[in-house]
Amino acid sequence: MIAVEVVGDPGGSPVLLCHGLADSRLSARLFAGAAHEHRLCVIGADRPGIGGTDARRLNRVADWVADATVVLDALDVGPVTLLGISGGGAFAAACAAAMPDRVRRLVLLSPLGPPAWPTRGMAAGQRICLPVARHAPAFGGWFLGRLAILAHRAPGRFVRLVASELPDADRRALARPDLRAAFLINYREAFHQGSRGVAQDLRVLTRPWGFELESVSVPTSIHHGDADTTVPLEHARRFATAIPGARLHVYPGQGHFSILDRAGPALLAG
Repeated sequence: MIAVEVVGDPGGSPVLLCHGLADSRLSARLFAGAAHEHRLCVIGADRPGIGGTDARRLNRVADWVADATVVLDALDVGPVTLLGISGGGAFAAACAAAMPDRVRRLVLLSPLGPPAWPTRGMAAGQRICLPVARHAPAFGGWFLGRLAILAHRAPGRFVRLVASELPDADRRALARPDLRAAFLINYREAFHQGSRGVAQDLRVLTRPWGFELESVSVPTSIHHGDADTTVPLEHARRFATAIPGARLHVYPGQGHFSILDRAGPALLAG
């Protein structure tokens, strides 16, 4: 079973959302306002072992294309916009590369690149986590799962801990009750079945992805804040360089969470 969340206009232009790392299908709800306003149908799908989706082994990022195909077939939707957020960017790009006939365009928000890409500008905690995730993804998933327990038992302490290395723009964003609540719900839902699904995401994201970014042929736009300390702006630049014809949009002063307010325009970007 693949768990799916659908928001917006059921008859609107379909958008398949690829959620971030330690995130879930419920992040689709963040785009409900933009979806209703612009007649979009946003479809969020949990990856294997995350949220409500049954566990299955992925050897590469590209293996998730099979799940995306199942979702699109089941909902019987036409060509979609692919929206990849943070760690979900690689999964969205894999779908764009594998099934260009079913994709209108690819939109990436703060996309995370391979572990070999530069980490300058990334918060110290993030930089430390990457090599750990690459060599011991199960431990990385377990550690993030322990944070999910903290998010259940002491949400205020959890948010303060997460925000400790974030730029001011992100701290202000997470201080908003709506975004703070959504962040907590999504994080906890990611570990609904334990940490193995998130550990698998870490494993496939930090190994060869099974496709080349250069093979993406659909219209692509990339959106990134220059104050982001979770994923460096350099990653967005490299995505834009690798994907033929991709357009990069940089948002001054925006971080990894605050840029979510830009989601509506990003979805509509040509």
